[in-house]
Amino acid sequence: MTTNWTKPPENLTLNSNQVDVWRVSILNFPPDSVRWVEPILAAEEDRRATRFYFNMDRHRFILSHSALRDILARYLNLPPENIQFEIGEYGKPAIASEAELDFNLSHSGDFALIAIASGHKVGVDVEKHRHDMEHEKIGQHFFSEMEKSELQKLPNDQKMIGFFNCWTRKEAYIKAHGLGLLLPLDSFDVSLAPNEPTILRATRPDPREASRWSLLSLDVYSNHTGAIAVEGKEMEFRFWDWDWDPT
Repeated sequence: MTTNWTKPPENLTLNSNQVDVWRVSILNFPPDSVRWVEPILAAEEDRRATRFYFNMDRHRFILSHSALRDILARYLNLPPENIQFEIGEYGKPAIASEAELDFNLSHSGDFALIAIASGHKVGVDVEKHRHDMEHEKIGQHFFSEMEKSELQKLPNDQKMIGFFNCWTRKEAYIKAHGLGLLLPLDSFDVSLAPNEPTILRATRPDPREASRWSLLSLDVYSNHTGAIAVEGKEMEFRFWDWDWDPT
């Protein structure tokens, strides 16, 4: 499935069978934009931002989380700075007093992905390709036995893409569940070969779990791989490009 990113309508509605995915390019922010958007963040977000050693990493955090607030505000009809978050038992953030709307954020390099769903668990992940990573070694440590075997069988020129396909799909699924490390990486299998369907192959210990989920690969940008997982079938995915609008 090709990811066609388009400009969103002015008035957004989200039905229960729809999932919105937003692509945020940090490069779309004008110079010095951090000082304009930082005031809409909460104190806890400011504290998290100060933990980054490098300014670029701190700026990316501030800009991506400001974009998240701006996007959520479109669905909630609230000023971005008025949105309040709460942290679940296992660390997944949620909108306080808004049980129906689920969201997830991931950022890597100069891009962020934000997924929004109503009445469905959702998770998203994006990774910028790194050629200095020991892809096969990491895969052997974290992937399931089926995924390890499939990765090893790929031609050498496809192994890096196969690794990031697997990694982002597994991360999206784990983030959707919101259980953190309580959901082991080897307790489920995803497809990873390039040019093959993106599917959740198997789940353990409950094999029926796999049939309840939709898994989708996302074309984010060159040298980036993305994926989204949503608890539900026959979902309509919409892909929006977020633009900076200081007004």
